[in-house]
Amino acid sequence: MNPFASVFQLFSGNTVFAFFIPFGVALLIGIAMAFTYKAVKKGEVYTKFMPIAMIVLPLVMTSLIGLINMRNIEIESEGYVRVALVVSAGIALTRFRSDKLSMIDMVYLIVASTLGIVLGIGYVMYPIIIAIVVIAIMLIAHKMKFGENKDGVYTLKYQVGEDLANTEVFEEAISKHCSTHNLQSVRTIEYGQLYEVRYNVTLKKGASVKALIDEVRMHNANLNVSVIIAEKD
Repeated sequence: MNPFASVFQLFSGNTVFAFFIPFGVALLIGIAMAFTYKAVKKGEVYTKFMPIAMIVLPLVMTSLIGLINMRNIEIESEGYVRVALVVSAGIALTRFRSDKLSMIDMVYLIVASTLGIVLGIGYVMYPIIIAIVVIAIMLIAHKMKFGENKDGVYTLKYQVGEDLANTEVFEEAISKHCSTHNLQSVRTIEYGQLYEVRYNVTLKKGASVKALIDEVRMHNANLNVSVIIAEKD
């Protein structure tokens, strides 16, 4: 018996039994991915639907493609993948349009959908191995804080009035606390009554965000100032 063969081939005489094997595996993989997601996102704000989606998506995809196998619809194997990818892409795009979706959330959705597709075709060992590898990578990367902002790169935003729009004064103030500072944008807000200036900055060793904010507030008449972790546009 080939463990990497499709269960629909191994149990061709009992398709109902063959269907519930990948369905059960999909449930276990979904639960494992949900707990992995919660572990990686611990201490962060995330949509409560996401862990549930990790469980539901593999089951839905397994059911959809598994039903096609059970009904013996005559389409090529590439057709299974084509149909399932369209469905999974629709799910991902719907989620993306309805709420801001982080890259890591997109990865989880795609992985969950893909594993469900493979399980629905009838292959069990492949998605189990892939799930173990992906979960291990996610947990190890989270433990190592891989990809996090370790260089202290931030986005500084502050507001100034029309009479305080001289950026040289602010550049001198920012230089006290930052090793690098690059002007990103200047735009008008509040119907042109104020300017919003944005810099990408790198804090000096030992410098604090609070000290940077206090320094800028000394020159912008206590208007709004914010410092956030820099994000790529």
